[in-house]
Amino acid sequence: MTSDRTMDHADVDYVYLLGTVILSGLAAVAAYRIAGLLRARGWWPVLAVLVPAVVFTVLQLDKAFGKRDSALVWLAGLLVVLVVAAVLARRGLLRQAWIVGVLGVIIVADVAVLAQLLHSSSVDGDQVQQLDRAYAPLWFVFALIDYDFGLDPLSWHIGDSLDMREVGYPMYSMIALGYAVRAMRRDPAAADTAEDL
Repeated sequence: MTSDRTMDHADVDYVYLLGTVILSGLAAVAAYRIAGLLRARGWWPVLAVLVPAVVFTVLQLDKAFGKRDSALVWLAGLLVVLVVAAVLARRGLLRQAWIVGVLGVIIVADVAVLAQLLHSSSVDGDQVQQLDRAYAPLWFVFALIDYDFGLDPLSWHIGDSLDMREVGYPMYSMIALGYAVRAMRRDPAAADTAEDL
């Protein structure tokens, strides 16, 4: 980062982005396998995997700087994503469940980050400046790679403001998604038996 707090290409942290993607993917696969080992079935495991998210959200209710709004948006979005993915998995559409789920996780994390930073500001000397809302949908990406592509120099503080939420939101969402998809996956043997009847 340069002295005037504008970013250059040397500041781009693709390792952080790549690490987030890889760890989230591995976490989803691990949760999928664990749900299989535990023989989790039905809607109860889906609800159970939401408990940590609910606890996290409750703990954010007295927080400032948009953290409460961000947590509420994330929880609501995660619930919708899990229900849609679970219904698709229940119908035997596993590929569609994963595709819709992953895209949903990304969108929900993006909107949650937006909700937290929407009223955020940075202090430059004696001036308080607002982030450029025109680039709000990209704030999640800016946080993950620590670079703004020259679009909004004021976004240099985004990563610090989020307190690792840009990683935590997608990572836990992927864990919940993997667990929910496996729990709601239709048992092939049971499906064959039903067709024979």
